[in-house]
Amino acid sequence: MKRIQLSDHFKCSTILLFSLPSIGMELVDNTYQIVDGYFISNYIGEAAFEAENLIFPPLLILMYIGLMFGTGASALISRELGEGREEQAKRILSLVTLSLAVLGVLVSGALYFLLPDIARWVGASRELIPDCVTYGRVLAFFMPFQMLSMAFHPLMITAERPGLGLAATVVNAAANIVMDAVFVAGFGWGMRGAAFATGLAWLASAVIPFIYFTNRKHTLSFVRPAYNPGVLGRTVYNGASEMVSAVAYAVVALVFNLQALKYLGESGVAAYAVSEYVGGLFSAVFYGIGMSIVPVVGYHLGKKNREELHSLRRSGLLLNGFLGLLMTAGCFFLAETISRFFVGYSSDLTVLSAHALRLVSLSFLLGGMTTYASSFFTGLNQGFASLVIAVVKGFAGPLVAVVLLPLVLEADGLWMTSPAAEVLALGAALIFFLWWNRNEDQKIREGTVPEA
Repeated sequence: MKRIQLSDHFKCSTILLFSLPSIGMELVDNTYQIVDGYFISNYIGEAAFEAENLIFPPLLILMYIGLMFGTGASALISRELGEGREEQAKRILSLVTLSLAVLGVLVSGALYFLLPDIARWVGASRELIPDCVTYGRVLAFFMPFQMLSMAFHPLMITAERPGLGLAATVVNAAANIVMDAVFVAGFGWGMRGAAFATGLAWLASAVIPFIYFTNRKHTLSFVRPAYNPGVLGRTVYNGASEMVSAVAYAVVALVFNLQALKYLGESGVAAYAVSEYVGGLFSAVFYGIGMSIVPVVGYHLGKKNREELHSLRRSGLLLNGFLGLLMTAGCFFLAETISRFFVGYSSDLTVLSAHALRLVSLSFLLGGMTTYASSFFTGLNQGFASLVIAVVKGFAGPLVAVVLLPLVLEADGLWMTSPAAEVLALGAALIFFLWWNRNEDQKIREGTVPEA
């Protein structure tokens, strides 16, 4: 099969095929917490399971700094490639990678010392704090590698080598599963063992793409970087929506856990964890497509290809809408089976988790389209539109819904938080698409995107 290139015409099938490696990477990435959660819940205990789910959201914020750099740089690099400036694209890659590596080391040190305070901030009880700190401090050591790994995912797509990125992710995920089984189930190392299994997997996923970019024969490779604060600023600006998503997830998770404790007790926190595992796994498909489309949109923006940009928008939204329908149906009918996998040791918790999953699954109907819309505007180098959609989808919408809906629907209002947020995010996306339709002629003529 001919390898799909950024310059190709993208139909629904082309978008899906081009995105398959990225979807695979995202799916495999989501196995880290899911696998840890399975072994922690079934081999260490429910308290440790709660501790892992309390401390993981703050860690995710730091991981997503890497995705912010990678996605933002991907939009810049793909545009440079579309305009024929390969050497400049290489310099951007090198500068972003070096800057992120330095930042990762600083973040790692700060995280190690601040973890006891962070555990208290997220609401961990005195009994849960030791497990939170043990798990988090091991992962703090590996955090620079995970930040680089998250950045390399979209950059490998821009280099037109998503298959290599997928292969690296599959290798480290398999290692993570094996090491969890050995360290946790076999050796009985508890939370420290689960964290080491995940951290070593992060290391593998960073090293393999790094080696690829050291080869000067490749279209994208490391060269001597030139310090350019403007490039770093535009990188952060373009990728800000990804960072906002992570911060929003952490804040919403904290508020959601507090609301779950209020309405359902500790069982509510565990049921929420199950719904997040499944939701994250299904959303990985949407994020994989969104990540893949950023360099494609950026390339055709550089080429001033108006027709292809329209086609990318239309085909991508149709594809994600269809996939969302399938996911909602699948999750609805398999909710009880999925719940038994994680919390089958408690029949009451299984029933509660299955009920939660069925309501949460309604969010998939729109979730793919809103994720795609945010990524589409990132590819247009229009960070403001992407950021607003991400904020409504991942922060403002869920935060308002998780506080207000339970007042009307009681406990069921908790599980309707995500569907309600997706409705609001779709409204924001439609507004920006209308804006884009009005301004696209000027954008294509000038090769720039007027600010919203």
